[in-house]
Amino acid sequence: MLGDVVVFLDESAAAAADRKQRLDELLGHEYVSDARVFVGTPAQLADLALEWRAAGLSGLRLRPGALPVDLDAITRGLVPELARRGAFRTGYEADTLRGLLGLPRPANRYAA
Repeated sequence: MLGDVVVFLDESAAAAADRKQRLDELLGHEYVSDARVFVGTPAQLADLALEWRAAGLSGLRLRPGALPVDLDAITRGLVPELARRGAFRTGYEADTLRGLLGLPRPANRYAA
């Protein structure tokens, strides 16, 4: 089971809240989603991710609130933070998605 989170990340929680407020003003209303909306720092999001993992979730589906800012914050802030805490891989065990999921390679239907 995965948690679904829209993220607005910045170096401080106040900066993230200010940026989201400016985006809401441009939108004309507060942004809402069918997912949890998270506003804060990568470390705070790491705390939430680990809390949810302890509650039984397998992972998170992260949706950047604004590209490319929040995608960069995920890759440059959250991922290293989770890796530092031992909660995210530091390398890949397989070179395909199928391999990462532990699925067998399908037979080639065109092979003789």
